[in-house]
Amino acid sequence: MFIGWLKYADVAELAKIAEESGVLLDGYHIKLMMMHAPHLCYGAYEEGSLVGAAVGVVYEKSASVKYFMVRPSHQNLGIGRRLFETLLGALQNEAPCLSLRSTAQMRPFFEGYGFATAAEVGRFLNVGKVPPFSFTNAQAKELDGGNFDAVLRRLDYETYGEDRSALLFDEMERNSSLKFALPNSFQHSSVINARGVYLGPWECREGFEEEAEKMMRGVLYFRGLKKVIADVPLQNRAATDLYERYHFQRKETFYHMTRGAGETIKFGNIYAFSL
Repeated sequence: MFIGWLKYADVAELAKIAEESGVLLDGYHIKLMMMHAPHLCYGAYEEGSLVGAAVGVVYEKSASVKYFMVRPSHQNLGIGRRLFETLLGALQNEAPCLSLRSTAQMRPFFEGYGFATAAEVGRFLNVGKVPPFSFTNAQAKELDGGNFDAVLRRLDYETYGEDRSALLFDEMERNSSLKFALPNSFQHSSVINARGVYLGPWECREGFEEEAEKMMRGVLYFRGLKKVIADVPLQNRAATDLYERYHFQRKETFYHMTRGAGETIKFGNIYAFSL
Protein backbone atom coordinates (compact mmCIF):
# COMPACT_ATOMS: atom_id res chain seq x y z
CA MET A 1 0.00 0.00 0.00
CA PHE A 2 1.33 3.45 -0.84
CA ILE A 3 0.13 7.05 -0.51
CA GLY A 4 0.09 9.15 -3.67
CA TRP A 5 -1.69 12.14 -5.14
CA LEU A 6 -5.22 11.58 -6.35
CA LYS A 7 -5.91 11.64 -10.09
CA TYR A 8 -9.06 12.76 -11.90
CA ALA A 9 -9.47 9.17 -13.04
CA ASP A 10 -9.90 8.17 -9.37
CA VAL A 11 -13.10 10.16 -8.84
CA ALA A 12 -15.49 7.39 -9.95
CA GLU A 13 -13.84 4.86 -7.63
CA LEU A 14 -13.78 7.40 -4.82
CA ALA A 15 -17.54 7.85 -5.23
CA LYS A 16 -17.96 4.08 -4.72
CA ILE A 17 -15.84 4.19 -1.55
CA ALA A 18 -17.92 7.11 -0.27
CA GLU A 19 -21.16 5.22 -0.85
CA GLU A 20 -19.80 2.14 0.92
CA SER A 21 -18.61 4.32 3.81
CA GLY A 22 -21.76 6.42 4.15
CA VAL A 23 -19.95 9.63 3.18
CA LEU A 24 -21.79 12.29 1.17
CA LEU A 25 -19.54 13.04 -1.78
CA ASP A 26 -19.92 15.27 -4.83
CA GLY A 27 -17.69 14.38 -7.76
CA TYR A 28 -17.66 17.97 -9.02
CA HIS A 29 -16.50 19.12 -5.60
CA ILE A 30 -13.67 16.56 -5.50
CA LYS A 31 -12.42 17.68 -8.91
CA LEU A 32 -12.58 21.28 -7.74
CA MET A 33 -10.42 20.45 -4.70
CA MET A 34 -7.94 18.74 -7.00
CA MET A 35 -7.84 21.78 -9.25
CA HIS A 36 -7.30 24.27 -6.40
CA ALA A 37 -4.84 22.26 -4.31
CA PRO A 38 -3.63 19.04 -6.02
CA HIS A 39 -0.82 18.77 -3.43
CA LEU A 40 -3.49 18.35 -0.71
CA CYS A 41 -5.41 15.49 -2.37
CA TYR A 42 -4.05 12.11 -1.32
CA GLY A 43 -5.11 8.58 -2.14
CA ALA A 44 -4.17 5.25 -0.59
CA TYR A 45 -3.53 2.57 -3.22
CA GLU A 46 -3.23 -1.18 -2.80
CA GLU A 47 -1.87 -2.99 -5.85
CA GLY A 48 -2.89 0.01 -7.94
CA SER A 49 -6.48 0.14 -6.62
CA LEU A 50 -7.75 3.11 -4.64
CA VAL A 51 -8.80 2.13 -1.10
CA GLY A 52 -9.01 5.53 0.63
CA ALA A 53 -8.53 9.26 0.31
CA ALA A 54 -7.86 12.44 2.30
CA VAL A 55 -8.52 15.81 0.69
CA GLY A 56 -7.80 19.30 2.03
CA VAL A 57 -8.17 22.90 0.96
CA VAL A 58 -6.52 26.18 1.97
CA TYR A 59 -8.24 29.54 2.40
CA GLU A 60 -6.71 32.93 3.19
CA LYS A 61 -5.91 32.22 6.86
CA SER A 62 -7.03 28.66 7.54
CA ALA A 63 -7.08 25.18 6.04
CA SER A 64 -9.67 22.42 6.16
CA VAL A 65 -9.98 18.67 5.73
CA LYS A 66 -12.82 18.28 3.26
CA TYR A 67 -12.93 14.50 2.71
CA PHE A 68 -11.41 11.61 4.63
CA MET A 69 -12.50 8.01 4.02
CA VAL A 70 -11.24 4.42 3.77
CA ARG A 71 -13.04 1.56 2.10
CA PRO A 72 -14.80 -0.47 4.87
CA SER A 73 -12.93 -3.66 3.90
CA HIS A 74 -9.64 -1.84 4.54
CA GLN A 75 -10.43 -0.10 7.82
CA ASN A 76 -8.61 -0.82 11.10
CA LEU A 77 -5.42 -1.61 9.21
CA GLY A 78 -3.65 1.70 9.83
CA ILE A 79 -4.40 3.03 6.35
CA GLY A 80 -6.59 5.86 7.60
CA ARG A 81 -3.98 6.96 10.11
CA ARG A 82 -1.26 7.07 7.44
CA LEU A 83 -3.54 9.01 5.10
CA PHE A 84 -4.60 11.51 7.74
CA GLU A 85 -1.09 12.10 9.02
CA THR A 86 0.11 12.70 5.46
CA LEU A 87 -2.59 15.32 4.84
CA LEU A 88 -2.22 16.83 8.32
CA GLY A 89 1.51 17.29 7.80
CA ALA A 90 0.85 19.17 4.56
CA LEU A 91 -2.01 21.29 5.97
CA GLN A 92 -0.21 22.46 9.08
CA ASN A 93 2.51 23.90 6.86
CA GLU A 94 -0.16 25.92 5.01
CA ALA A 95 -2.11 27.58 7.85
CA PRO A 96 -2.07 27.96 11.66
CA CYS A 97 -5.75 27.03 12.06
CA LEU A 98 -7.19 23.74 10.81
CA SER A 99 -10.78 22.53 10.75
CA LEU A 100 -12.73 19.42 9.81
CA ARG A 101 -16.13 17.80 10.23
CA SER A 102 -16.31 14.57 12.23
CA THR A 103 -18.81 11.87 13.04
CA ALA A 104 -19.29 10.84 16.67
CA GLN A 105 -17.40 7.63 15.94
CA MET A 106 -14.36 9.46 14.56
CA ARG A 107 -14.25 12.26 17.13
CA PRO A 108 -11.82 10.46 19.53
CA PHE A 109 -9.49 9.80 16.60
CA PHE A 110 -9.29 13.50 15.72
CA GLU A 111 -9.03 14.52 19.38
CA GLY A 112 -5.88 12.42 19.49
CA TYR A 113 -4.37 14.89 17.00
CA GLY A 114 -5.33 17.95 19.04
CA PHE A 115 -8.67 18.81 17.44
CA ALA A 116 -11.46 20.11 19.69
CA THR A 117 -15.18 20.46 19.04
CA ALA A 118 -16.29 24.01 18.22
CA ALA A 119 -19.89 23.28 17.21
CA GLU A 120 -22.40 20.50 16.71
CA VAL A 121 -23.77 20.21 13.18
CA GLY A 122 -27.09 18.63 12.28
CA ARG A 123 -27.83 17.14 8.88
CA PHE A 124 -31.37 18.08 7.90
CA LEU A 125 -33.32 16.34 5.14
CA ASN A 126 -36.50 17.18 3.27
CA VAL A 127 -37.98 14.66 0.84
CA GLY A 128 -40.70 16.83 -0.67
CA LYS A 129 -43.01 17.03 2.34
CA VAL A 130 -43.30 20.80 2.61
CA PRO A 131 -46.03 22.87 4.28
CA PRO A 132 -48.30 25.00 2.06
CA PHE A 133 -46.88 28.45 1.35
CA SER A 134 -47.28 31.15 -1.28
CA PHE A 135 -44.48 32.04 -3.66
CA THR A 136 -45.00 34.55 -6.46
CA ASN A 137 -43.06 35.68 -9.52
CA ALA A 138 -42.37 38.95 -7.70
CA GLN A 139 -40.78 37.06 -4.83
CA ALA A 140 -38.71 34.99 -7.25
CA LYS A 141 -37.49 38.20 -8.92
CA GLU A 142 -36.56 39.65 -5.52
CA LEU A 143 -34.29 36.63 -4.90
CA ASP A 144 -32.80 36.83 -8.39
CA GLY A 145 -29.31 37.43 -7.05
CA GLY A 146 -28.01 40.07 -9.45
CA ASN A 147 -25.69 41.29 -6.67
CA PHE A 148 -24.88 37.78 -5.47
CA ASP A 149 -21.08 38.06 -5.76
CA ALA A 150 -20.88 41.30 -3.77
CA VAL A 151 -23.16 40.01 -1.01
CA LEU A 152 -21.22 36.74 -0.75
CA ARG A 153 -17.84 38.48 -0.50
CA ARG A 154 -19.04 40.83 2.21
CA LEU A 155 -21.10 38.41 4.28
CA ASP A 156 -18.81 35.37 4.06
CA TYR A 157 -15.87 37.49 5.20
CA GLU A 158 -17.97 38.78 8.10
CA THR A 159 -18.95 35.19 9.00
CA TYR A 160 -15.54 33.51 8.70
CA GLY A 161 -13.08 36.36 9.16
CA GLU A 162 -11.15 35.54 5.99
CA ASP A 163 -11.51 35.65 2.21
CA ARG A 164 -12.84 32.29 0.96
CA SER A 165 -14.50 33.68 -2.16
CA ALA A 166 -12.22 32.26 -4.87
CA LEU A 167 -13.07 28.66 -3.98
CA LEU A 168 -16.72 29.41 -3.25
CA PHE A 169 -17.30 31.10 -6.58
CA ASP A 170 -15.79 28.13 -8.41
CA GLU A 171 -17.92 25.78 -6.32
CA MET A 172 -21.04 27.58 -7.49
CA GLU A 173 -20.27 27.69 -11.21
CA ARG A 174 -22.06 24.52 -12.26
CA ASN A 175 -25.08 23.96 -14.46
CA SER A 176 -27.27 22.97 -11.53
CA SER A 177 -26.40 25.96 -9.31
CA LEU A 178 -29.29 28.02 -7.95
CA LYS A 179 -28.20 31.30 -6.32
CA PHE A 180 -30.25 33.77 -4.29
CA ALA A 181 -29.16 37.08 -2.78
CA LEU A 182 -30.81 39.71 -0.59
CA PRO A 183 -29.12 42.65 1.17
CA ASN A 184 -28.18 40.60 4.24
CA SER A 185 -28.11 37.03 2.98
CA PHE A 186 -27.12 34.69 0.18
CA GLN A 187 -27.95 31.08 -0.61
CA HIS A 188 -26.60 28.46 -3.00
CA SER A 189 -27.89 24.98 -3.84
CA SER A 190 -26.86 22.42 -6.43
CA VAL A 191 -27.70 18.93 -7.63
CA ILE A 192 -25.03 16.57 -6.29
CA ASN A 193 -26.42 13.23 -7.47
CA ALA A 194 -29.48 11.71 -9.13
CA ARG A 195 -31.31 11.64 -5.82
CA GLY A 196 -30.69 14.95 -4.19
CA VAL A 197 -29.78 18.61 -3.84
CA TYR A 198 -27.21 19.96 -1.40
CA LEU A 199 -28.22 23.27 0.15
CA GLY A 200 -25.22 25.40 1.00
CA PRO A 201 -23.43 27.59 1.56
CA TRP A 202 -26.26 29.69 2.97
CA GLU A 203 -25.57 32.65 5.23
CA CYS A 204 -27.84 35.30 6.72
CA ARG A 205 -26.96 38.02 9.21
CA GLU A 206 -28.46 37.59 12.64
CA GLY A 207 -31.60 39.68 13.00
CA PHE A 208 -32.67 39.27 9.35
CA GLU A 209 -34.58 36.00 9.72
CA GLU A 210 -37.29 37.21 7.32
CA GLU A 211 -34.73 37.12 4.50
CA ALA A 212 -33.80 33.55 5.43
CA GLU A 213 -37.44 32.49 5.29
CA LYS A 214 -37.83 34.02 1.83
CA MET A 215 -34.88 31.96 0.67
CA MET A 216 -36.25 28.81 2.27
CA ARG A 217 -39.47 29.25 0.33
CA GLY A 218 -37.54 29.94 -2.85
CA VAL A 219 -35.34 26.84 -2.67
CA LEU A 220 -38.28 24.57 -1.82
CA TYR A 221 -40.34 26.08 -4.63
CA PHE A 222 -37.62 25.38 -7.20
CA ARG A 223 -36.07 22.26 -5.64
CA GLY A 224 -38.88 20.77 -3.57
CA LEU A 225 -39.49 17.70 -5.71
CA LYS A 226 -35.99 16.43 -4.92
CA LYS A 227 -34.37 15.37 -1.67
CA VAL A 228 -32.84 18.50 -0.12
CA ILE A 229 -29.90 18.07 2.29
CA ALA A 230 -28.40 20.75 4.53
CA ASP A 231 -25.74 20.72 7.26
CA VAL A 232 -26.61 23.30 9.92
CA PRO A 233 -24.88 24.50 13.13
CA LEU A 234 -27.26 23.44 15.89
CA GLN A 235 -26.45 26.47 18.03
CA ASN A 236 -28.16 28.65 15.41
CA ARG A 237 -31.68 28.23 16.77
CA ALA A 238 -33.19 30.61 14.21
CA ALA A 239 -31.91 28.31 11.47
CA THR A 240 -32.91 25.00 13.03
CA ASP A 241 -36.38 26.34 13.87
CA LEU A 242 -36.79 27.42 10.24
CA TYR A 243 -35.86 23.96 8.95
CA GLU A 244 -38.29 22.32 11.34
CA ARG A 245 -41.12 24.65 10.34
CA TYR A 246 -40.60 23.63 6.73
CA HIS A 247 -40.71 19.92 7.60
CA PHE A 248 -37.02 19.06 7.40
CA GLN A 249 -36.01 16.14 9.59
CA ARG A 250 -32.73 15.97 11.47
CA LYS A 251 -31.02 12.73 10.48
CA GLU A 252 -27.41 12.85 11.72
CA THR A 253 -25.12 14.82 14.00
CA PHE A 254 -21.58 15.85 13.11
CA TYR A 255 -18.96 17.94 14.90
CA HIS A 256 -17.11 20.97 13.55
CA MET A 257 -13.63 20.54 15.03
CA THR A 258 -10.65 22.87 15.00
CA ARG A 259 -6.98 22.86 15.90
CA GLY A 260 -4.80 25.93 16.41
CA ALA A 261 -5.68 29.56 16.98
CA GLY A 262 -7.47 31.96 14.72
CA GLU A 263 -10.94 30.63 13.89
CA THR A 264 -13.68 33.09 14.84
CA ILE A 265 -16.75 31.85 12.97
CA LYS A 266 -20.10 33.55 13.55
CA PHE A 267 -22.20 30.41 13.62
CA GLY A 268 -25.32 32.53 14.06
CA ASN A 269 -24.91 33.66 10.43
CA ILE A 270 -24.73 30.14 9.03
CA TYR A 271 -27.94 28.50 7.80
CA ALA A 272 -26.08 25.80 5.85
CA PHE A 273 -22.40 24.97 5.47
CA SER A 274 -20.83 24.33 2.09
CA LEU A 275 -20.05 20.69 1.39
